[in-house]
Parts: sequence; structure tokens; C-alpha cells
Amino acid sequence: MKFISLIAILIYFICFYCFLQDSEKYVAQLLELFRRFSKLVKESFINDPRFLASRDKAFKKIVNDISVFSLELPTKKRTGKTEPESRCPELLANYCDMLLRKTPLSKKLTSDEIEGKLKDVLLILKYVQNKDVFMRYHKSHLTRRLILETSADNEKEENMVNGLRDIGMPADYVNKLSRMFQDIKVNEDLNEEFKGTYHTKNSLADLVKIKILNTGAWARASERIPVSLPLELEDFIPEVEEFYKQKYSGRKLQWYHHMSNGTITFSNSVGKFDLEITTFQMGILFAWNQRPHEKITFENLRLATELPDTELRRNLWSLVAFPKLKRQVLLYSPEVKTPKDFDESTSAFWINQKFAIIKNNKPQTRGKINLIGRLQLSTEKSKQEDNECIVHLRILRTQEAIVKILKMRKRVTNAQLQTELVEILKNLFLPSRKMMKEQIEWLIEHKYMKRDDDDIRVFHYMA
Repeated sequence: MKFISLIAILIYFICFYCFLQDSEKYVAQLLELFRRFSKLVKESFINDPRFLASRDKAFKKIVNDISVFSLELPTKKRTGKTEPESRCPELLANYCDMLLRKTPLSKKLTSDEIEGKLKDVLLILKYVQNKDVFMRYHKSHLTRRLILETSADNEKEENMVNGLRDIGMPADYVNKLSRMFQDIKVNEDLNEEFKGTYHTKNSLADLVKIKILNTGAWARASERIPVSLPLELEDFIPEVEEFYKQKYSGRKLQWYHHMSNGTITFSNSVGKFDLEITTFQMGILFAWNQRPHEKITFENLRLATELPDTELRRNLWSLVAFPKLKRQVLLYSPEVKTPKDFDESTSAFWINQKFAIIKNNKPQTRGKINLIGRLQLSTEKSKQEDNECIVHLRILRTQEAIVKILKMRKRVTNAQLQTELVEILKNLFLPSRKMMKEQIEWLIEHKYMKRDDDDIRVFHYMA
């Protein structure tokens, strides 16, 4: 069976040099390899089960390989230690986002081609060991698409969720995605009712679209970031809360401004332009609303917006160095290479009165530009918490599965327990021997199970 080993080695070294940062090329390379060797096994060995198994084993090895690129997850909370895992789930989720979002890739493909490529992703996903990482990134991308309304086709979004269910993804994970779509549909009716109630009281009612999302279904709530909102929005919040309390009793609203966005009209001597921006960017720009020609220091902007230092720097950078613009919305001095170099007292910012959207090397008098880019759903601190949450959830899932097996078997050997444990958890992640051993010891210590008095390799369930 030397041929089988050669397949694994050949796949490994070809993928070693494949495009690691480009999700589209990475997935295309994986699929090309899979099809090439599938064709070889079919034509040369008439789909001999042994060679099909070898192909699957080799493909699984390269999909889950960590020698070229890896994602670092903490081993235990607050220990500072990390455990490398393959970045394949993240790259697959990024590729799905490119297909499902309004992007140059999705626009040049037909509907059938997109469906075919999404099925290809599901094919690769079957070989991924840690599918929970894929679900984390896929859910984050889906959250952005639904909030920013950038989905290319809602029907394909729901078909993808059904596809995840068909390949055996845990029901509770998939059901949360379905509930996200339900929330968006419910919000459409809620907005119509809100506009009918308040359109005579407040002119903003027809301009504002509220999204009330169920915390149990959407991405895990990150820390709330303070910001001083424009006065018009600040006064509008109590009306939304009053309307919602009258409609639903016993529910509490929490505002997450970092997930909000809007469109403002920017006027200067060149013309009028519609800017799609986040609430944080809006808070910064409104600092010049009453003084459009003044220069404002970094320190004064921090006082005016009440944004934390890191968020203020990041959002200012998006307004002074947006890569798609030849003329930036804000100008500043002195020049710096990164947002970290902004000085609190010497860095000054002002509105670019010659700002314009450039097309064919000519400034336009009207136009629309999206300055949001990648909507930030979490801070650096909460990203670390997300990674820790994945590990913590794996521990809970492992404990739950062990107890489930013991309740059913009452008495089980260590080998049988580990085999059944892998079978239960394989559609979510592949538990390591170390994790299984640690959770068995934890359950013994907390008297959920015990070792047999005569044979330490046998466990008993304790009711």
C-alpha cells in the first residue's frame, strides 16, 4: 500500500505551497486536489474502498494540518497557554462570506454556480475536525451581512443553513442561525408599526430602522462601548424604548452602538455626498457639525465622543486613510504611519473641504461611498473571550456527552467510553485524549461517576 502513502504525501506538499491568505484560491486548491485524486481512484482502481478510505484519510490530514498555518486557542482560561488548530474552518467561513455577500466574486457568478460552490464548501467541511470554529466565524459573517443588509440572496443564506443541518451540524447551533433570520423578518413588521405610531411625532421615525435582536440567537454579546451620540439619535432612543415596552412587557433592551450604522449627507464646496458610516464614525464627524472649519485635537475629540482610546484611534484612521478614497473625509497633521502614533495634544484633525469621490480621475459632485468596511462586532478583549468561550464550550460538551453515555450504559470501559465520546462529538469537534481524560477526572471528583473497585479501567454512573 505504498501508493496510498504517496497520495497523502503528494497532497501535503502541494497544499503546503497553496495560497494561505486568499480564501478563494485556498478552497479552489483543496477542491482541485480532491477531484484529481477521486478521478484517479475511480479510473485506475474502480473506486476500491481501500483507496477511497486512503483518499479520505489524506484529505482529512491536510485539511486539519497545523504546520503551515494555525489558529491559536487557549488551553485553559486565563493560563495564557494556547493550542494550535488548523485555520481551514476560518478560511472556509471567509469563502462562504464572499459567496453570500455582495462582492465582486458573487456578482460575476450565476445563481447555480454559487449554489455549486457552497456545496463544495460543505463537502470540505465534512473533513474538518473542529467544525465549531467554522460555526463561530460563519455566524459572525452572517451577523454582519444581516445587520448591514449586504446579503446577495436571502434564499441562498437559508439554503446554506439547511446544508449545515444536512451534514450533521448540532441542531442547537443551526437553530440559532434560523432564529437570526426570523428576527430580521419580525423586525420588518416592527419597523412598519413603529413608523405608523411615531411618524407624526418625530421626523426621524421614517429615516431610522431599528433592529431588535434576541441575545440567545445572535453572536455572544461583547462588552458595550460608550459613545456620545448625535443629539438627534440620543433623543430618539427613549421613544424606541417606550414603543417596545408597550408592545412587550418584561423584556429589557440593551443598546450596542458598535453594531449600528447609518448614512449621512456630507456637504462641502465640491458637492453633496452620502457616506455610509458606523455610529462611532458618525459620533466623530458630528464633532464638526457646528464648527465645520475648525481644527480639533485628538484629546478634544476623545472628550467630545467619549470613545475609548483604541476605538477612537481605529475609527479616526478609517476617516483619514480609507484605502478606496483618493480624497479623504478628514485631514490631519502631523502625518503618522499608524493610528497608534496619533499624539493626544499635537495631532489635529479637520474636515476636508475639497473631499470628493473621484471617478475616471474627475471629482464628482454627487455620489455614495461605504466607509464601514468590516463591521467590528467585538473588541480585542472580547475576541480573546470568544476563543476562551470555544474551549469552555468544548469542555461542557465533553462532560455532557460522558454523562449521557454513562446514564445510558450505567457501566462502561474506558476504551468504549472514548470511542462513543468521539462518535457523539465528531460533528462538532474532535476531543483530544488529554481533554477526555481531564473531564473524566473532573466528573469523578464531583461524583458524577466512579471507577470500579476491581478494575480502574471501568466506570460506573452515579445517580
